[in-house]
Amino acid sequence: MKKSFYILMVLSFFLMVQANAQTTVRGLVLSKSDMNPVPGATIIPNGKPNQGTTTDVHGKFSIKVEANTGSLTVSFIGMDSQTIPYGGGAELTILLEESLNDLDEVVMIGYGTSKRENLTSSVSSVTGVDQISSRPVANLNDFLQGNVPGVTVMQQGGDPSQEGLVVIRGYGSLADERPLTVVDGVPYYGPSINPNDIESVSILKDAAAAAIYGAQAASGVIVIKTKDGAFGKPKVTFDLYSGVQRATNLPTPLTAQQQANVYNLAADNAGVDRQAAHNADLNPWGQVNRTNWMDEIFRNAAIYSANVNVSGAGENANYMASFGYLDKDGLLQGTGFTRYNLRLKADFYLSDKVTVGENIYLSKSNAVGTNSSSSYSGSIISALYMPSAAPVYDENGAFHGVVPADLSQFAGTYGDVYNPMGLLLRPTVNNPVVNINTNTYLNYEIIPGLSFRSTFSYNVINTENKQFNPRIPELGRTNLQNYLYQSHSTTNRWIWDNQVSYQRIFGKHDLNVTAVYSSQYTKYDYYSQEGRGFSSEEPFNQYMGNASEFLTPQTSVYEDALTSAIGRAMYNYDERYFLTASVRRDETSRLARENQSSYFPSVSGAWNISNESFFQSKLINSLKVRASWGQIGNINSVGYYSFDVPLGTQTVVLGEGATLDYKAVYAGQQSNPALKWETSESTNFGLDASFLDDKLSLTMDYYIKTTKGMILPGLEDLHQGTSAADVNGGEVRNRGFEFSAGYFNNFGELRFGARGNFSMLHNELVNLDGYNKSNVDFISHTDNVRSTLAPYRSMVGQPLYATYLVPYLGIFQSQEEVDSHTQDGQLIQPNAQPGDFKFQDVNGDGRISDEDRIFMDSYLPDFTYGFNFTFDFKGFDASMILQGVSGVKVFNGYKFTALNASQSGYNLDNRVLDAWTPEHTNTDIPRISAKDDNLNFGTSSSWYLEDASYLRMKNLTIGYTFSETLLQGLAKDSSLRVYFSTENLFTITNYSGIDPEVGGKGLDVGRYPLPQTFTAGLSLSL
Repeated sequence: MKKSFYILMVLSFFLMVQANAQTTVRGLVLSKSDMNPVPGATIIPNGKPNQGTTTDVHGKFSIKVEANTGSLTVSFIGMDSQTIPYGGGAELTILLEESLNDLDEVVMIGYGTSKRENLTSSVSSVTGVDQISSRPVANLNDFLQGNVPGVTVMQQGGDPSQEGLVVIRGYGSLADERPLTVVDGVPYYGPSINPNDIESVSILKDAAAAAIYGAQAASGVIVIKTKDGAFGKPKVTFDLYSGVQRATNLPTPLTAQQQANVYNLAADNAGVDRQAAHNADLNPWGQVNRTNWMDEIFRNAAIYSANVNVSGAGENANYMASFGYLDKDGLLQGTGFTRYNLRLKADFYLSDKVTVGENIYLSKSNAVGTNSSSSYSGSIISALYMPSAAPVYDENGAFHGVVPADLSQFAGTYGDVYNPMGLLLRPTVNNPVVNINTNTYLNYEIIPGLSFRSTFSYNVINTENKQFNPRIPELGRTNLQNYLYQSHSTTNRWIWDNQVSYQRIFGKHDLNVTAVYSSQYTKYDYYSQEGRGFSSEEPFNQYMGNASEFLTPQTSVYEDALTSAIGRAMYNYDERYFLTASVRRDETSRLARENQSSYFPSVSGAWNISNESFFQSKLINSLKVRASWGQIGNINSVGYYSFDVPLGTQTVVLGEGATLDYKAVYAGQQSNPALKWETSESTNFGLDASFLDDKLSLTMDYYIKTTKGMILPGLEDLHQGTSAADVNGGEVRNRGFEFSAGYFNNFGELRFGARGNFSMLHNELVNLDGYNKSNVDFISHTDNVRSTLAPYRSMVGQPLYATYLVPYLGIFQSQEEVDSHTQDGQLIQPNAQPGDFKFQDVNGDGRISDEDRIFMDSYLPDFTYGFNFTFDFKGFDASMILQGVSGVKVFNGYKFTALNASQSGYNLDNRVLDAWTPEHTNTDIPRISAKDDNLNFGTSSSWYLEDASYLRMKNLTIGYTFSETLLQGLAKDSSLRVYFSTENLFTITNYSGIDPEVGGKGLDVGRYPLPQTFTAGLSLSL
């Protein structure tokens, strides 16, 4: 007993000596740029990570060290680390500067963040997000264009009701290829959020990076972090801009007299009688030019944006509230987009271990667009079709027809044309979308390094559509029926994630383990009704109850559930060797029970060569190589009830009364209980490096992304009498190379930054195994121009949506050339005349037909690139973005009608005046004729296929920030920046259409162009 007592006394003595030997160092860490505290900065004493600590929400720290003197290493992601000496009992103030080195920046990954130098997979950060408020962009997708290698934004024209489609590393499926969007850690499916709320954006591009989000992430992931409040007094920021948008490079229709002359020449060349309507003596009205319809339908459109942000943080809370308003008129009359949005975000520190928070986003938008993709009734093509002799309104203020009523005998000559202003302004359209998204969480630190986080998100989207179409009484495309279309849909979705994370440093070993169980449920309900025969078209009568005839209501409902279990481990040894592995089990309600669940693994690793002792280079500051592999299931390709027999209803005619008064239920599609997950598999090899004291950084990636078991609509079995079931029937491979580089430096008071990126892509349909049992090795696509030209086909060995066309060889310049174009002594094109197109007889059968088609390029670019330059000098700043694509092929179907005098008498593009004649042979436009006997226009040929490569000045912004001393009278620590910005200032392209960015699969029949925008604005912070 006495011996034990002495041992205890000795141990106590040594512990007291050791405790007395320890020294406490206290300090404050601030950001040098704004002198705000830096919470979460890491403090490492004397190179011993296991004895480190972090700063609190006030930027303060207190740490016990063994030696009275030594050094502390202070680091924070996105800032340059500092190592400073300390003395016993020191009180330190440490100022950290923003890092110019990309490898030090914070990068958002799935369910967490990482330093870029620790990444093992392909993740790109979006640069310039802090300047997003200076650009007139309605959504993040527009901002992404040209910003990230491997990320292509397929603009759907400039229609304000549409937004660009983001494609990450190429098409891999015929299904929806939209990437998953994650906002503040939770998948988000609502309308686009206010760009002014965004603080940072990361793009998860390969399967290893995106695998943690599983079935929803086969097309990549866009991870968004919204703004938080900064510690200190409340901060109020006002961001305002207004400007004007205008259309450029618009086509010019023929004048009234030119239209008459062209159609008279067309009749002469075809050997038919001229039409009376084009005779100046019989119809002098038709020779007078009254309207340029392009000038009428397009306008200089206003744009206004206002955003207010209030934020701050105290000892126990962090808060941010924002309100935004956007009003964007469309370039076309009657179109536009408005949005109101409110965000309320707060974090509450209930104790050192418990944090709770909420993030509520409310938005209401109303988008009114127009159809510009129809070759029959598109708004822009209708403006071309309408005769220039016709005024917009008649003497009574009503929309005018192709001819006045007293000349109705000539109406048929000009075709079935809508008055384009009536098409845009006559309907009453209202499309409100109300979105409520709530996200609440609880974070509990169980023990140091081990935490639990539970997040619950609820999203409600209410969409309404009400469109009243009055009668169209004017001559042209007359319709004496009026109707009201009304629909309503509601989407309710909840997502519940429960996450356990463990991170610990053991000497040189750094381990981060994450486990997540996620479940989500969606319920959708849609109802639509159409009523006809309204006796009055006044606004007070435009309600469904006033219709005299009602069509059968249409409904659509579904429920959808997805549960997932995810595990991920990230290991780092001595900042040299990195390894990440994950596995995810997804289970969906969309497949039959035996196929509902599947496992999707991923693994990635990296070697930081520059941290090796043998690496000694004055030129290269850091060098890391990466490799990754992973698989993800694609839930977006699976129908909600693909495994079952979908039933449909239809009203049918039965009995002698011949009225639609009997309901029938039918099997709309065959079932396929064997349907399985479509799987996206990718392999990635990458390199990250920095040079010249970390002023120059670069990243390179080579990847292979393969979609296996692609889900396709099977070939119909006519014996069944229903549509064929969906099947797993193909494989698509995308191979590509990506490169990005950045250079940042200070030259005295001048701060300069330059970034560049490019990517190359090869897309190929590898096989169609399982698609059918008839050895068909292609997929037909229904996209067409006036039911005549169908240019697209996907075939094994070719890209998805490749153009499939007859080769165009030029124009026959003489009868001798026509006569010499033979096969076995027979004319290949017996109906051809000088001035007609010459086509290639590919199969050698002596005639031109669809059998002569060959595969050509697709709309997906072979090569994309972008350059971003920034300058900052004594308060002045400037930024410039150049963006371009190469290898893009657009099928210019606009030429089918715009240059074709053998159609229904429509007005034409004035480029038809450049058509071939015996005196004018240097042209690619065939001779004018009222007959298309040679099928110059009726052949799906490569004449329509145009190179739509372009280089575009995407943005140019010039700003000035007033000095703080000038604003002291306004408010302490206030700032004011004023700026001028232009969007789409110029475009260099050889494409003959209005705009090379036509969207879709690249079919252009006169698509809504992107606007050229000029704005001026200010950003005021108080």
